[in-house]
Amino acid sequence: MKRRRDLVRERLGDLGVDALLVTDPLNVRYLTGFTGSSAQLVVAGEDVFLTDPRYEEQSLREVSGCRFQIYQGERMVAAVAAAIGSLGATRIGVEAENLTLAGSHRLAKALGTAPLLTETTGVVEDLRLRKDEAEIELLRRACAVGDAALESLLAELREGMTEREVAMALDDAVRSRGSEAPSFETIAAFGESASEPHHRPTDRGLRRGDMVELDFGAVVGGYHSDMTRTIAFGDPSEEMARVYALVRAGQSAGIEAVAAGVTAGAVDAATRAPIVAGGFDYGHGTGHGVGLDVHEPPALRRDAADILAPGTAVTVEPGIYLPGTGGVRIEDLVVVRDAGCEVLTTFPKELIKV
Repeated sequence: MKRRRDLVRERLGDLGVDALLVTDPLNVRYLTGFTGSSAQLVVAGEDVFLTDPRYEEQSLREVSGCRFQIYQGERMVAAVAAAIGSLGATRIGVEAENLTLAGSHRLAKALGTAPLLTETTGVVEDLRLRKDEAEIELLRRACAVGDAALESLLAELREGMTEREVAMALDDAVRSRGSEAPSFETIAAFGESASEPHHRPTDRGLRRGDMVELDFGAVVGGYHSDMTRTIAFGDPSEEMARVYALVRAGQSAGIEAVAAGVTAGAVDAATRAPIVAGGFDYGHGTGHGVGLDVHEPPALRRDAADILAPGTAVTVEPGIYLPGTGGVRIEDLVVVRDAGCEVLTTFPKELIKV
């Protein structure tokens, strides 16, 4: 963790600041290892970790190499200002995408007139883009939990089960196999419901001939997985079988395109090409980064200029959605390598009929 803070420290001069106030909980976790829900970190010549008494024992167990400052909950702003003052910092970087305008005003008032607050973006997030092998192993384990959970669920599918029941069964399956929580709100969409990319489960019952779209994930060591599979409950229509084949061809082309040095837009274009050639397209991006959060940079979308670096974890998730009829999405989580990528989600992608 200290090495990560050192990398932030090396950037302070370029940012024109003496210290960086880190308030995003995931960024605090990345830089310290603290897994609680309330803490702040000041990175400067000396690093100061701040939290309230609820997390005092936990922080002493999880965080090292920082000066600790414990405050009563309502005294957080004053404590942060005192920590900054003790470091002699006069130019303080703040995380513009996390600290609210009201929060900035309260901090500026507590600091007085001398210190200057400077908005920063992406300082820690840029470091989080490239996962080290320990992080990748946690992602791999989270994906393995998801693979096993889906296999167990397919054996339980029965006609008449509702989307809500299937989503809850998946949530229980990932938890029972070691997930800290579902990675996000699980999507279970039957038949025509699958035409909505982010459908919320309802009491719609499972019927023979339905295509079943399942989008879910697990969390291991704070790191998320994200996978979508679409299966057939009984025999699918010829139309949906053709749609499935096109989506799978696009997804395979996208995975083949992922490699270090390739732009995110190039992966998006490669993924769409077979689908567009088949007469379809999809309105969402092809994928996104995954790590301590289930949606992180980079975004794989049309014309995106981000260059993929080794260690970056991204999804490849094209789909075809037919209102009133149904939809198909196939999604894997992959890690960018120097030559190609490593696919972490290993559940089969041929059209499975249950």
